[in-house]
Amino acid sequence: MISELQYVRGKSKVTVISSPKVKEMVRSYYNCPRLEGMELEDEGGKASVMSHWKKRSAVDELMSSDEGIGYYSVLTLAAFEDMGVYKANYDMAEILWWGNNSGCGLLEKKCLTEGITDYPELFCNKFPDDTYKLCTYDRLSLGSCNVKRYNQPLPAEYQYFANPKLGGALKFMDKCPFVDSKFRIGCTNAHPDFFYGSFIGPKSRCVKGQGLQLYDKQLGDVCVNTQCNDGTLSVQFLLDDTWHVCKEGETVAPAGEHWSGSILCPKYDDVCTDFPNISSYPIPVVDPPLADDSSSSEGSEEESKYSGSSSSASAVFGFAPLGVLVLSTAAMAMSFL
Repeated sequence: MISELQYVRGKSKVTVISSPKVKEMVRSYYNCPRLEGMELEDEGGKASVMSHWKKRSAVDELMSSDEGIGYYSVLTLAAFEDMGVYKANYDMAEILWWGNNSGCGLLEKKCLTEGITDYPELFCNKFPDDTYKLCTYDRLSLGSCNVKRYNQPLPAEYQYFANPKLGGALKFMDKCPFVDSKFRIGCTNAHPDFFYGSFIGPKSRCVKGQGLQLYDKQLGDVCVNTQCNDGTLSVQFLLDDTWHVCKEGETVAPAGEHWSGSILCPKYDDVCTDFPNISSYPIPVVDPPLADDSSSSEGSEEESKYSGSSSSASAVFGFAPLGVLVLSTAAMAMSFL
């Protein structure tokens, strides 16, 4: 259930969970039929290495190695099912946006080469600029590219620019730079003054700006109000009551003398997919007993095996501690065999 892959993204090896259901879900989620499993974290200390999904591969997933929204995705459900204790209900999985249908390159190649990425919706190459905010990958907020300059050259596997001292801020991302909002607010709930020029509301999403200015103040990307109707996206700007039909790849300019510039219309599904009404924050619960009562008498041995050994998927993934993180909705998502 555990496999080591050689020479991935410049690394000598990476470790993946390659159990059947995980492999099936990983190949489907990333749209890559040759993936051999889901990569485990190799950065950080005992709390993260070999016990969480690689954050670079699954930003905001519940079991990625750094705090985030914590989506309870098909990837973690598959890992539970392959333990042989649970049967997953995949219809209850929460939507995970990062890297979905990205293809094999996202996991097999470096995030940038000479400062250029094949995944501009995920990675970035611009130094932070407080006046020029960018869309986060899920279009729910605005932030800045977290590329920074280090004092020493980064390891070769983490070098993505001509200057070897440039890279992203987070080790769990393998120093890949991405747009980080750094706020627990976004297009739906930010104060309008905080995201200047953005329309803030429950249906607002972030779109790419092209030379946008409001009252002669230059903007980057902005939040717009959205209306989704049978495959047609319409957007509404701040200080503009008009609804503009926004077709993928086309540009739309806000009306009014205070505005100049335009936006690039996104894919319909990028802004018109509803998030399920499921809490994304973990609620601590007591570890459930194993389905086989006889095995539960070996609790201390099982706990040791799950938390320390590297001889099984459940061991490496740290699923005994994971039981404490089972969401209240997990009762609907999984059942005992």
